[in-house]
Amino acid sequence: MSGEDELSKEEKIGMICGLLRQAPPNEFHHIFEDLRILVMDDQLMRTEAAQECAFHNKKNFKAVKLLGGHSLLTHFNDLRGNRFFDPQSAFSFRHDHLSGKTDKFLLQGSLGDDAELWRSTLNVVLKTYMNNHFPSGTCCVFRKELKSSPYFVVCIEAHQYERSAFNGIWTSEWTFAFTPPSTEVTGNYHMQIHYFKKANWHLTVHKTVERSMPLINRVQFAMEFPQFIEAEDNVFQLSLEENLRELSVDLWKTLRRRIPITRTVISWDELLKSESDTVKTTGSAVSLSMLKGLE
Repeated sequence: MSGEDELSKEEKIGMICGLLRQAPPNEFHHIFEDLRILVMDDQLMRTEAAQECAFHNKKNFKAVKLLGGHSLLTHFNDLRGNRFFDPQSAFSFRHDHLSGKTDKFLLQGSLGDDAELWRSTLNVVLKTYMNNHFPSGTCCVFRKELKSSPYFVVCIEAHQYERSAFNGIWTSEWTFAFTPPSTEVTGNYHMQIHYFKKANWHLTVHKTVERSMPLINRVQFAMEFPQFIEAEDNVFQLSLEENLRELSVDLWKTLRRRIPITRTVISWDELLKSESDTVKTTGSAVSLSMLKGLE
């Protein structure tokens, strides 16, 4: 690259941040390494990538292993300076976003009031829900304050990573204020899939739900809340499957090369090789006509 074509520092930063923000789940570090080779400025890459990686991890509720369990990296338990708080264990910890290392645990303590009892009870009950529906997932209930009034945020993360086929993540966030005798629950779903086996297909889905729930009895609420989430999860999943079926039908109709009614992938290389062998041995144009009919 000539001097005239060299990107300025601001242009490099814009390119780095723009591409890293689009990183699919579990692929951030692969994109980072590719960009590092292109940019050839390790100091700039690490400075900008560290910030983007932190944002990426918190947006996707990255699960981290702690002493005796797991927690999540989110905007709701961010203590700044790469430190996070796990309310269930009452420990804070440091997390290096680029290396993925978690260390420097400190006992923070927690408030022993009524709101904290509600939070802790809900967290324990949701663990059972996660074991039944998201065996590889992690759930945390965080307590926040707004104008001295407590509110709760339930964060759920589940993922499936297949190195040779696809990466996918499912997150849901449920927010409600501690305002007995009732509260308004707002839920936000985020699902992202990157399929890359014999194709390059991205899918990102968002959905928001709202519902009023009674907030009178602590144990009763803790038992009803997972049922509410399960019902909404089922509605979201069924609607997603229906939309994917409709998308699939439309997608097959617009393919440049139409495929048989079986909707199976055609191995064009093998067919062309077979056609070449047929022409060489018999001079027949039958196979070529069949291939043209499929286009």
